[in-house]
Amino acid sequence: MERRRLLSGALSLAPLVSLAPLLGRGAAPSTGWDFIVVGAGTAGLPAAIFASRRGAKVLLIDAADDIGGTMHMANGQVSAAGTRTQAAKGIVDTPDQHFEDAVRLSMGLADRNILRTTCDRAPETINWLLDNGLTPIADHPVTGSQPGRPAYTIPRYLWSAEEGPAILAVVRRQLEPELASGRVVTQLNTRAGGLIQDANGAIRGVRAKYRGESLEFFGRHILITSGGYSMNPELFERLNGFPAYAGGAYPHSQGDGLGLATSVGGWLRGGELHRAGTGNILTADQFPARVYGRFNTTPQQRPPWEIWVNDDGQRFIREDEPENYRRAMVLLKQPRLRYSVVFDQEILERAPIGIPGWSMRRLVSHFNAHPMFHRADSLDALAERAQINAAGLAATVKTYNASVRRGADDLGREHKPLPIRRGPFYAITHLGSSATSSAGIMVDKQMRVLRGDGKPVPNLYAAGEVLGSGATLGNNFIPGFMLTPALTLGRLLGESLPIGRQQALRGSRS
Repeated sequence: MERRRLLSGALSLAPLVSLAPLLGRGAAPSTGWDFIVVGAGTAGLPAAIFASRRGAKVLLIDAADDIGGTMHMANGQVSAAGTRTQAAKGIVDTPDQHFEDAVRLSMGLADRNILRTTCDRAPETINWLLDNGLTPIADHPVTGSQPGRPAYTIPRYLWSAEEGPAILAVVRRQLEPELASGRVVTQLNTRAGGLIQDANGAIRGVRAKYRGESLEFFGRHILITSGGYSMNPELFERLNGFPAYAGGAYPHSQGDGLGLATSVGGWLRGGELHRAGTGNILTADQFPARVYGRFNTTPQQRPPWEIWVNDDGQRFIREDEPENYRRAMVLLKQPRLRYSVVFDQEILERAPIGIPGWSMRRLVSHFNAHPMFHRADSLDALAERAQINAAGLAATVKTYNASVRRGADDLGREHKPLPIRRGPFYAITHLGSSATSSAGIMVDKQMRVLRGDGKPVPNLYAAGEVLGSGATLGNNFIPGFMLTPALTLGRLLGESLPIGRQQALRGSRS
């Protein structure tokens, strides 16, 4: 199998970070648990809540000093067919319609079992949040469609003005009685570093470290819900094949869960489904850069006056390409996911400012004062400043100017208001970046971690971003399909895995 499609072998975990004092109740290592949940975030918390409601003893392990994971930072966007919000507005919708939209939007590349189960079970999960205090923005639900980016055919996408923290607030309130009952115990500031297997290969527990002390916890069901790896630049580049430029994600997104799964034979998939968007202006060209600004590359909102060139100085797409997905896919083929928006003095003076909310004074002040903004009196000097091949840039500008004169462009561009001819010349560097983790743990319909031969690792399950955004999104955008699958599948595991004498895991719809 292709290396980036299916990866095996243990992944080394990043060095342990220094840990803050233990919060929460704290766990006795010798205790036998019904559930050990590694990751107290978007998937792990619903799993713990609904397992505890059935009487299960649950241990929540997390490397952070607080529960919540990425909900502290997420936009809080969710979607479901059959919500109270839809009913209040007379919107008729079904999980089947949701599933059809999700398959279409993922370009058929997402895991259909995960999509099917999520669409079937999301209504009860989202209604649970709504019934317990989540308040959507007044005009929601919406379809999520934007110029150049079609989304749902039926409005089912919603979020609160307080975004992810609003969902976390609801979940905290739902967790409180389970903590008070003693059935759920939190073990925070504790980093899971290994799994305990018996002679038959079944997973029986978790090895972890707290303040340098090695701990072992034993349980019946081990759930990996520890999120992605976007803050681990070495692992990011290894799994995706591209640099991890941006460092603005949740700091504990280190890929620990992937290391746990592969250490016992679990396989990964989805690295080839990396989503880098259409490029951002970052604070630097190396990790951990932050998003500094966004040039409006949507032609339906601002027709382009500039040209876009890669490091070779070559245009790689018509700059007024209307489809966001096509622009994003072409960027993945450019060296270092890097391109420059190039223009001249006349375009600077006459074109609408490309960065929303910026004034001309602010824009001009950045050139040669910020690492992504470049100005020079000649194209050759601009190429040197912007790290573009000078000969390639000169040839591209000459060809483009000829296309403006004759009214026809080799790449099919239609909006060509001015040539690029009068210095000084300008370039704004853009880099493709992502805060999501496309590769993840391979699971079956029951969320059991799978080995390369397709057989499950006994007693080991996974849910949330540790499955990889490729499994829930393909290589495109599906509104609400980062948080919704995590919340929904975490709840499913908490509700369905056997406790006591129960033996059967309620199956998902096939």
